Amino acid sequence: MNSRPDKPFVLLDRDGTIIVEQDYLSDPDQIVLVPSAIEGMKALQSAGFGLAIVTNQSGIARGYFDHDRLAAIHQRLEELLAAEDIRLDGIFYCPHTPDDKCDCRKPAPGLAEQAAAQLGFAPSRSFVIGDKACDVDLGRVIGATTFLVGTGYGADQWAQRLAWPDFVVSDLIEAAAVIKDISPMTNSETPDKSDMSIALRKHVLASIDTKQRLLDACEADILELSQAITRSMAAGGKLLLCGNGGSAADCQHIAAELVSRLSADFPRPGLPAIALTTDSSMLTASANDFGFDGVFSRQVQALGRAGDVVIGISTSGNSKNVLAALEEARAAGMVTVSLTGGDGGASLALADICVRVPSKTVQYIQESHIMIGHIICALVERALFPDIEGSGDG
Repeated sequence: MNSRPDKPFVLLDRDGTIIVEQDYLSDPDQIVLVPSAIEGMKALQSAGFGLAIVTNQSGIARGYFDHDRLAAIHQRLEELLAAEDIRLDGIFYCPHTPDDKCDCRKPAPGLAEQAAAQLGFAPSRSFVIGDKACDVDLGRVIGATTFLVGTGYGADQWAQRLAWPDFVVSDLIEAAAVIKDISPMTNSETPDKSDMSIALRKHVLASIDTKQRLLDACEADILELSQAITRSMAAGGKLLLCGNGGSAADCQHIAAELVSRLSADFPRPGLPAIALTTDSSMLTASANDFGFDGVFSRQVQALGRAGDVVIGISTSGNSKNVLAALEEARAAGMVTVSLTGGDGGASLALADICVRVPSKTVQYIQESHIMIGHIICALVERALFPDIEGSGDG
């Protein structure tokens, strides 16, 4: 039992994260440590984190090896780690196949709960690192901070957007650096204050990580969107925006920046942008008489013209009233845009341009959306008024 109940733990996947991936490894002599894993685990251990492995081992149920052979494999793994001055606090494995419907096969929480009970830590304060979606999803189920490493299957899983972690990192070295930045455990704060600090640091760093990934994932789409708005406005067109909740606020924010001015240092004329979220009489009348799903499409029909640009903002890409607005806009010859996250949802099929923030966490998506809005405003006004002098900084 862990003698420090407040000691934070890192739950590590085995294959592809700590050791080189080999399908159904059954020979202890075939274990090869991932070189970066050694340095990463050393950094975590020296910083005071507990280390435990949680691994799916369905090879037992499939008859490829038995529990004794797996024990020999794990003994050899611990010997190799010990030679590098790394000590594991525990190894927890699931021997079942997916068809067994057990509660211990990742992403089910059983292995993490076993580890927490035996080692004495709170699952929600732990960190889960792996190279597959099941590792990330396990972390999400227990409320932990999640990492997808680029080793093993990780790079391919992220390229196909099969996993949506808090952080995408190249290897355990990078993961260790982020975890050490997040965790304030080395200071003298009280546990409650420490939890608040962890939450604060995690949010800020994960939001930054999302925005960094956005450069690779969305740069071309943001530029294409800015050019589409520029062409439309140069030809006498306008921008219409719609969304719900926080996305409605983003619509109003972006429209205000264009109609008013993004920066006092760039004195250009107002630009035609309308947030379809602000006319309370129209919204309530339409919703009351005809249903909420048509509150935006009705305005698109009334206010939009062919060549205008319509941006639908939805973090999931599945808001029905936003989808209806995009359908109406497309039928009328307008340029349709989805500003969304994750896999784009149903909006992907309706958008001429889709800007998808590489996250499924609503807060990180929304924080990226308003940044994208500011960027679009700056690019459009500079393109439309190249002769105006000014910093252009908001």
